[in-house]
Amino acid sequence: MTTTDRSIGISATATNTRESLRTWALVSLVLYLISGVAFAGFSSFGGVWFTISDAVGLLLGIALMVVVIQFDNLFRSEFGSYSRTSRWIGVFAMGLGIAGSIVLLTSQVSHEFVPAEGGLGMQFVGWGLLGIWFLMLASMGSRSGLFSQRWTWAARLTGGGSVVAMALTLPLGPDSPVVSIGFALTFVAIIFWVVWTRKELRVP
Repeated sequence: MTTTDRSIGISATATNTRESLRTWALVSLVLYLISGVAFAGFSSFGGVWFTISDAVGLLLGIALMVVVIQFDNLFRSEFGSYSRTSRWIGVFAMGLGIAGSIVLLTSQVSHEFVPAEGGLGMQFVGWGLLGIWFLMLASMGSRSGLFSQRWTWAARLTGGGSVVAMALTLPLGPDSPVVSIGFALTFVAIIFWVVWTRKELRVP
């Protein structure tokens, strides 16, 4: 294989990673918005919304795990072990979220704030850890020069809001105003983050 052939191969791989990230970021956003609606239904009406919320949460965890892995593919050559560490934090985070959804879908629980077998707790811890992943991602994005400052701040707000909300949910409960602000901040920030991710990873 010549140097030119190798360069073409690397370029093709980078292009595929970018396109995959653009696709899965959008899938994650759609599922995230549906999850928000389902959670509102779960909080207000219960019933079938319990199952819908947990099922969408399972699919969202899978989609975000793909996003985590692809960002590692994008940054690993430049950031090495730091990128790999962020990958495993993200994968573990969404693994917890997925496991929590499975527990809730398969066990007979009342879906109160602290359900039997800890499924909801696993989801909350997973999302808190994903917030740490977002903060690490923002650091790599800023240092690489690949993304704009607005993308970096959207990632930071998503991560920070998630960490704060999840850290305070257990002691204060999900209805606390501080927790609600953290959730709202994350909800808005992740929308902008996906929009700018898709725009800034567009292949010329």
